[in-house]
Parts: sequence; structure tokens; C-alpha cells
Amino acid sequence: NKDRALSIEITPLIDIVFLLVIFFVVTSKIETNQYLTLDLPKTESFASTVSNNTQNIILLDSGKLIVNDQEFSMTEIDLLIAGVNASFSKSEVVILSIESKAYHEWVIALMDALQQLGFQNLQIKTYND
Repeated sequence: NKDRALSIEITPLIDIVFLLVIFFVVTSKIETNQYLTLDLPKTESFASTVSNNTQNIILLDSGKLIVNDQEFSMTEIDLLIAGVNASFSKSEVVILSIESKAYHEWVIALMDALQQLGFQNLQIKTYND
């Protein structure tokens, strides 16, 4: 008896491991990132009745922001907001002209930044080139 080597049966262990793997695969919930699609209304033209005390910020679907003929990217939003704060009056209406395929996250980030500066009169329009 002492000469016989002790052996562990691996087959039942492998069976149990496979059963555990199958159990966790079947019972686990796979979460996918879901995005909210924002479909802005279509307009015939962008001819708007803009009064003298309004400012226009254009958000393109590529992530570019256009303010006073200057282009900014969404990564430069702090620089843009600093310029807006210096050149826009808080009493002015700020019109956000947004292309229909722009990310909703960008729109919210821009609106949040403007509201933190005290701009309360924000209007959103669809931008068509």
C-alpha cells in the first residue's frame, strides 16, 4: 500500500469547473452601452429673425463649435466659454444652432457651461449648412 502513489481524479474537478462556467455565463447579464439618439427637427432654411441683442453659437456634427467666425473643438470648450463670457452680455439671447447629427452629450455640455456662467436665455435651433 505504501508503494502506490496517491492520485487525484481530475475529471470530476474539470466537470465542476465547466458547470460553474456555464452557470455564470447563463446567469450573467451583458450590459451594452446604449446611446440616446437625438433627432432634431428638419427646417426648410436657416433664415431666422435675429434681433440685435442675440449671439449665435454653431455646433457641427463633427464636434466643431463656431462662434464669431472662429472655430473651436469640443476639447477646447473651456477656451470657448472664456471668450463667450468676455464678449457676450448676460442679457443677450444665446442661440445654439445645432446640426441634426451632433451628439447629445455635446449639446448638454455646452448648455451646462453657458448656464454656469449665468446665461439663462438659451435657444436651440436646427442648423443646416
